[in-house]
Amino acid sequence: MRNCSLRTLPEAFFRNVNLEYLFLSHNRITTLPAEIFYPLRSLLHLDLSNMDTRRTGEERIENPFMKLIAGVDLHQDIFFPLISLVFLDLSNTRLEYQAFIALRSVQRRVQYVSYCNIGLPAIVDYLFVSKKIAMLDISYNVGVAQSLHSASFTLLADSLEVLYFKDSMVQQLNWLVPLQRLRVLNLRGNILRMLQRESFANLTNLEQLDLSYNYISAWNQQILTTTTALQSVNLRNNSIVILTTDMLYDFSRLSAMGLGGNTIQCSCNYVKFLRNILHNRTDVAGAYTISAEPLIVGRRGSGTISNKLSLQHVQLFDYEESEYLCMNFTSNQKLDPLELQDCMIPEDELINSDIPEEGEDEPAHAKNHTLVYILVSVAVSFLILTGVGLFYYWFHIKYFFKIMKNSAVLSFFNDEKLYLDKSGLLKEADFHYDVFVSYSNADRSWVLDHLLPNMEGVSQINLCLHERDFEVGYGILENIISCMDRSRCLMLIVSESFLLSHWCQFEMHLAQHRLLETRRDELILVLLEDIPRRKCPKTLSYLLKTKTYIKWPTKSVHEQALFWKRLHKTLLTSKA
Repeated sequence: MRNCSLRTLPEAFFRNVNLEYLFLSHNRITTLPAEIFYPLRSLLHLDLSNMDTRRTGEERIENPFMKLIAGVDLHQDIFFPLISLVFLDLSNTRLEYQAFIALRSVQRRVQYVSYCNIGLPAIVDYLFVSKKIAMLDISYNVGVAQSLHSASFTLLADSLEVLYFKDSMVQQLNWLVPLQRLRVLNLRGNILRMLQRESFANLTNLEQLDLSYNYISAWNQQILTTTTALQSVNLRNNSIVILTTDMLYDFSRLSAMGLGGNTIQCSCNYVKFLRNILHNRTDVAGAYTISAEPLIVGRRGSGTISNKLSLQHVQLFDYEESEYLCMNFTSNQKLDPLELQDCMIPEDELINSDIPEEGEDEPAHAKNHTLVYILVSVAVSFLILTGVGLFYYWFHIKYFFKIMKNSAVLSFFNDEKLYLDKSGLLKEADFHYDVFVSYSNADRSWVLDHLLPNMEGVSQINLCLHERDFEVGYGILENIISCMDRSRCLMLIVSESFLLSHWCQFEMHLAQHRLLETRRDELILVLLEDIPRRKCPKTLSYLLKTKTYIKWPTKSVHEQALFWKRLHKTLLTSKA
């Protein structure tokens, strides 16, 4: 029953039918009767993926955000009769917010679950009533990452073997600790920056790890010492600049890996590393064996070799010459490592000196204690001076980091990994609107009855209103970003209801970021009412302190006329 353009099913549709496999994907079902699955006690496999829940007509005109909030509506006990169910696929089927409670009715025999891109807001215990789930896909659920903590997956500690958690803005890994049976972990396309040994300490059964398209930098302690079963690691397109000794020791435990797309410094480590790759070409297309000859690592000043770093069994599954160029940061050029001169370093000091033994936390680098004391004294003095500066400028610093946080959200939607540039919305550079207006639904009547006729009717100032000008069929965030880029000015209609709207808050942060990014100063604040200080967020407080705003007079007709005159003058000046 795939792709049959079904919109609804009667409650008795499966009566007197004995099914084990049911495929309803790629239909347009928006709701299912509460007892539709009651006859299917023997069902093993249920596919409800890729339901097209797009609304048309009056529904979209009434609410332009319908694409984001609309989804399939499920009764809270709809899965309860499926006592034999083993496989459940809801991928790419967005659920109504209240429909998520239906997931707690999934029975205890389910082992394979896909909640990929269903708009899942958080990880809660009722998602894992079945403690036998062996494979779980929760990719493309951006809101989930904010709710992660060390006990998020505790209920799956004894069962989960495969976890896909791609493109969900995951930024920390302490929630991995309970998952001792995990064999496959895919974290592609998140915002991870640092890897820590503690995150992988219990993953003794892990075999495949995909960390590509993150922001991971080099690490200086061996983090994979306990992952004895690990065979493959994908680190493509991260922020790795150097190869440290600890990284090479971690790589030596692998059978296959990928490092392409990183901007790695042209160092002796990297040059020797790549040259050894080409010594032994394998029969696998695109893969090369790293060095049949072990790389020797010794400690300076010692007469004996302490460790031998052997990478002879490791293969690069993604090797292409253009992907493995190195960067000369002095000349700011990318170079071919194979064309560089040999490093003039003794063979026993090739990779690094002072190699940590397995299980040793840190190498003993610092032997000159006097130098350490001097450095510590300088550092303490610097910290004291920094602390004094932070005390006086704390508010501005906090606001700066808040802006940076929101800019990360914008980068997420502009990033190559999410392919939003394919939509075509982001390619228009000319101003199409004079003013992008951000307002809450409670202030809609003021915008339509006062602002719109006084702007477009009197001065022919072209406004961008979400309910009228957003492109049908594109994502809400794509529309917001595109319309802001194509608007000459940004106007915030501020009221208490504006501050309670999450979309309005997002547009306020995004507007501030856009102004910083484009070096424009075209932000207009219109206050419909006085905002109590206790309700005023710090972002708005900062804008009110740094921007001239205009307040709507509610009583005097003369003052209202003056209000429109001032607003016309400001907008016509920016338009000129």
